[in-house]
Amino acid sequence: MKTLLKSTIVACALILPQIAQAALVTDWEYEVFSEWTGASFDAGVGTQIQDATEISWGGTAAYTNQAAGIGTARSALILTDSFSSGTDLVTGSIIPALTNIITHWNNTLQGSFSTLVGAQLKTTLKLKPFLPVEADDFFPPKVLNFTINFTETPNDNDCGFDSMSACDDIFVISIGNLSDSFDYDGYTYTTNIVETTLSLTALSDEACAAADNAPGCLGFQTKEKEATSAQFGLLIDAKLIPEVPEPAGLAVFGLSLMGFVMYGRRRLARK
Repeated sequence: MKTLLKSTIVACALILPQIAQAALVTDWEYEVFSEWTGASFDAGVGTQIQDATEISWGGTAAYTNQAAGIGTARSALILTDSFSSGTDLVTGSIIPALTNIITHWNNTLQGSFSTLVGAQLKTTLKLKPFLPVEADDFFPPKVLNFTINFTETPNDNDCGFDSMSACDDIFVISIGNLSDSFDYDGYTYTTNIVETTLSLTALSDEACAAADNAPGCLGFQTKEKEATSAQFGLLIDAKLIPEVPEPAGLAVFGLSLMGFVMYGRRRLARK
């Protein structure tokens, strides 16, 4: 019986560590690349530019020149830090790893200029475990697509919604799913894209309607001759996946428990 007891202890010692093999990734290396992939404009004059980091429309002045007259002024949506990378993405941290910035430059344009109606924003996210053990390669990239609805409002006093200037322009982003989960080495990890400057808020029903969106839309309003920036970032969290022992291991564990019971009964019988 002593031999059985020793065998039981050894079997338990071999099985129990299997339940605690998962290693939490505490730090991640990341790459985030964002780009404008499409823009649409209404009919009108002036020039329009659309590339990976800039969508602009209006006259010949620089969009940063907010003193330009209505005949030459230009407005824009600009992506800053369209490519960002680092190793400062920490599991469970409430401090996001900062990624790209969207800035709306709103200048007063003459009514005959063609203006932005909508755009597409594509974001590609790549992750790789960094600590405690650095992985050799990045995981397959995750691609997120966002739709931008934009309204260049008439510059008069009849906006139809609460405005901070003569008539604010309205930027609305169709967020979609900002969270993504995946399993790795015994944990489920969830990434979240967040906006850190609180520029994106739920707009009034009237502002949403003015931008041809349903109530509860998310975006911001930009005053005339001002700029609004939204800084985005990345968070990641983890949850341990309950590990189920292999059937063979369960069988051995069951026999081990039986051995303990038999040993206990025999000792009681001797008393």
